[in-house]
Amino acid sequence: MRKVQMVTDRELEILKILWAREKASVREVQDDLNKTAGPVAYSTVQTLLNIMEDKKGLVRHVVEGRTFIYIPKKSSDRTIHELTKRFVDRVFDGALDRVMVALLDSRSPTAAEFDRLRAMIDEAERQTAAKVELSEVGTIEEF
Repeated sequence: MRKVQMVTDRELEILKILWAREKASVREVQDDLNKTAGPVAYSTVQTLLNIMEDKKGLVRHVVEGRTFIYIPKKSSDRTIHELTKRFVDRVFDGALDRVMVALLDSRSPTAAEFDRLRAMIDEAERQTAAKVELSEVGTIEEF
């Protein structure tokens, strides 16, 4: 299994297009990029998709007639999870509190966002406590 690679901004734009469409030809990706990110050459899109397939393992292709159709290898949720974990590990040495401080320093959350963050932290605490309880039960049953 390949190690998760960081993606460039343009590669992420391409992945977002493929996630939204589920699959797309080079021309379809190019058309979408031209609408959202400004002009980009067909050959550039083709080269990026080749790199994303051959070197990074982010996409795969099937052939329909004479057209290569590109498909993301992983869901957006899974890819974002893996990229985030790698980023947190590399940049912050895995320290979640430093990540949160950096995020909060970069933009002030709204009151509604603070409420959602608190709810998410509360839920994460409950899930962690439940996992600890289950692991303790498993340890007791082993005796």
